[in-house]
Amino acid sequence: MNSLLTLAEAAQARPPRGPGAPSRSRSHYERILTLLRERGPSGVLSSELYDNPQLYGRSPRNRISELRADGCLIETKPAGASVVRYILLRDSNGVPPRENPPRTESRDWYERQTGKRRAGVVPAPSTTDDLPLFQAGRL
Repeated sequence: MNSLLTLAEAAQARPPRGPGAPSRSRSHYERILTLLRERGPSGVLSSELYDNPQLYGRSPRNRISELRADGCLIETKPAGASVVRYILLRDSNGVPPRENPPRTESRDWYERQTGKRRAGVVPAPSTTDDLPLFQAGRL
């Protein structure tokens, strides 16, 4: 029996590989780049990316590598025992992210839901004794 491996046997045993990253990873790539641009100097934690595989894929570190290969300058800083912070310094066109992106969404839940601003709305004090646990003068 011949124990030496031939090149033909090695080629036959090699697992099939596609032409690169799957097409769905392009949307992950774009989402990560958008997030890095939005966050600017505060950056993005690797844990944020890994905690949302439906948005950023199961291998966001690979997308970061692809961004770097495409010319993005991304700094990596330790942010914990097994967490890093990715900070976009310049994109592939050499454009740095904005320092403070404008807030497009209101922090007020009512305004987000209705599109209306609650100008000076303060609830009226209760005129009934609807909290029996608290009696007047006793806490």
